[in-house]
Amino acid sequence: MPNELATSTSPYLRAHADNPVDWRMWTQDALAEAARRDVPLLISIGYSTCHWCHVMAHESFEDEAVAAVMNERFVPIKIDREELPDIDAYYMNALQAMTGQGGWPMTIFATPKGSPFYAGTYFPPGQRGNLPAFTQVLTAVSQTWTDRRDEVDQMTRRMDRGLAEMADAISGALPAEAAAESLNTEELDSAAAALLDSYDPAWGGFGTAPKFPPMMNVLQLLAAFVRLGGTASAGVGTAGVTTADDDQRGTTSADGGETDDHPVSRARAEGRLGWLGADGHLSGELVLDYLIAVRGTLARIASGGMRDQVRGGIARYSVDRQWFVPHFEKMLYDNALYLRAVVAWAKVERALDPDSKWLALAEREITDTADFLVSDLSTDDGLIAALDADSLNSAGVSEEGAAYVFTPEEFAEAGGAGVLGLVDSPAGGELSGQVVAAVRIIDWLGMEDVPFDDEHPAPWNIDATRSQRETLANIRARRSPPARDEKIITEWNSLGITALAEAALYSGAGAGDAGSEASGDAEARGSGGAEEWGKAALHFWSAMHARFGGSDETAEPSEFDVRRSYTDGVAGPGHGGLADWAQFITAGITVGQLPGGAASAPVDLLAGAGARMLDLFTSDGEDGILEVVDSLGDGILEVKSSDPVDNTVPSGRSAAAEAVLLLAELGVEASERAAGSQAASLDTGRLLDVRDRLLGVYRALAGQAPRGCGHALWQAERALGPVRVATSENDLRNAAVRHPSLTLLTESTGVPGADGDEVDVPTGTAIVCRGTQCSLPVTTTADLTALLDG
Repeated sequence: MPNELATSTSPYLRAHADNPVDWRMWTQDALAEAARRDVPLLISIGYSTCHWCHVMAHESFEDEAVAAVMNERFVPIKIDREELPDIDAYYMNALQAMTGQGGWPMTIFATPKGSPFYAGTYFPPGQRGNLPAFTQVLTAVSQTWTDRRDEVDQMTRRMDRGLAEMADAISGALPAEAAAESLNTEELDSAAAALLDSYDPAWGGFGTAPKFPPMMNVLQLLAAFVRLGGTASAGVGTAGVTTADDDQRGTTSADGGETDDHPVSRARAEGRLGWLGADGHLSGELVLDYLIAVRGTLARIASGGMRDQVRGGIARYSVDRQWFVPHFEKMLYDNALYLRAVVAWAKVERALDPDSKWLALAEREITDTADFLVSDLSTDDGLIAALDADSLNSAGVSEEGAAYVFTPEEFAEAGGAGVLGLVDSPAGGELSGQVVAAVRIIDWLGMEDVPFDDEHPAPWNIDATRSQRETLANIRARRSPPARDEKIITEWNSLGITALAEAALYSGAGAGDAGSEASGDAEARGSGGAEEWGKAALHFWSAMHARFGGSDETAEPSEFDVRRSYTDGVAGPGHGGLADWAQFITAGITVGQLPGGAASAPVDLLAGAGARMLDLFTSDGEDGILEVVDSLGDGILEVKSSDPVDNTVPSGRSAAAEAVLLLAELGVEASERAAGSQAASLDTGRLLDVRDRLLGVYRALAGQAPRGCGHALWQAERALGPVRVATSENDLRNAAVRHPSLTLLTESTGVPGADGDEVDVPTGTAIVCRGTQCSLPVTTTADLTALLDG
């Protein structure tokens, strides 16, 4: 008979519904039962695409004898870490404090009040090396609970006190004046230089294996490259514009010709600009090294095996240093961040050379990744959480990578004339086949004597490679596909919507179709291209907004019921946290930049949501410190964590910094639309103050651990000089959205006139604003580009 997990909204929990373990969900009733029976809680935390979660479930949770011990001596509780991230974070801190490491499946033993006293990750069914058997752990913990309760009580008191103090550790160590200001250029360059110290020149990325896609740090480096004049000094027609902010930036002459005192200009003059990054090695010149590290990292990911060369999308991480052999699960947040990064990369490469190989590769990644999001990671009303790493092999046995790898005999059907090939890596020794990569792309990027034009296409665009992809796709189509975790997680769904909207904007989504009512039919959205990406982004954002109660046009954001997740339209157990609210707002601002999108995400709605977010999750503490919590608690454990570290996704704090930065650019106080509503208290001055106080905390992390605050450092880069363009003219819009300096595109100025109404943008023109300083209207793309380069 199924246990109570059968009614859960989590696919991960439902997969354990037929276990002989009497699993409970995370509820007050479950803790009360443990207190009544005087037994500990056995809390097992994981997620649906976790390989070792599947292994432990098969080995132990499906075993009748093991289940009998768990049921008799514990109250077993299953938690989906993606539905309840605050509970997961609390117990992860405990696990790391006890063992010095973390991971999933997470196995926590706790008192009936939820206080942890023993923790681990995966335990095998029998003793293996230094790992005890799971039954040995169960017996030892149960005996300790019965015979040595005083020691358990002492341990839990220490852990409770230590975990409560962790949330205040970073903020409490900061002087008020440091926390009240965002980072300056010197601090940002110092952080970037510290990041480059861990750069891998041979294979890109930072650190050693396993390697995770460092997309937030890539975005940080791209913004720093632009700030230091990397694109403005590349000869893109910046007539009469001075770009000398420091000794890294150069100037243009009065007649628009480039000078040779900027490192990028010198590299161009010496013929090095086109192949910088192909061999990965840094130059010693900071601004060039930003570009090299980005190129070296993204090109090797794009050509490696972690990137699905057949269907698009990237896997969770690379087991090896070379990005050859992935851990095969595909997460929505990884692909959303990858798409945002390659869009930003394409903007930089287009400014440097619109005919370059690098730009061609960046635009290939935009297309394949955006198409993958829409075709493989979507439902009718949103983007799903993940695809599993495991699937059934030909023998019907679940196996990691079974859907993706090929034997040499299978690959031979595709031929060897294209750019795709099998990689032979020791890291893939336990796989049933080999991983497909396209490593020859790196050689092509570094070959100066190999032309690239209409008659000499990129190696992925030749007929032989197209034939390879088609053949391999047909082979894969005959296999069992990986399972889909169809939860729609608000934070991740919003990240994906933002990425799709940015890809659509860059790729030229037109004023007609992208802004029209989008079809909810997933198959109709599968044809790809900017219009389809824009339609999907708008539709998914509108569907998400409606789930929160926004289908009622009179509903104020204060009435929204923002939930962490939904499955088949049913809300999961968790309330939305700071990251969910912040990413929802950022997604709304981004889809609002699509032609016609402002009607779906009006300024007053976004401003109201921003005001509500700040009221829920921030408060003014002592000495000017802005106190921030990531969650509202669940009434079971009063957990309100405040972790500023950007890990697999932006932290709640740094996600809020982006939302607030963009809200400030919208000019929320420019009209009467928010009057009388919660948004009325949200003016640009307050937003700028909150932005800087959110980012000021990262002063303590930036120099010491830049890999852990990439998104925050990217926002700090953007905060130095946000650029807003107001126009409704298509040619000017397209020029603006492809420029690497742009922060926000609007159709209105956001500037109140003497009569109280907003000042209109003259027809056929664009206005560029930096803070409170706005340009005169311009009518040509050349003049607009010159203003944006300035």
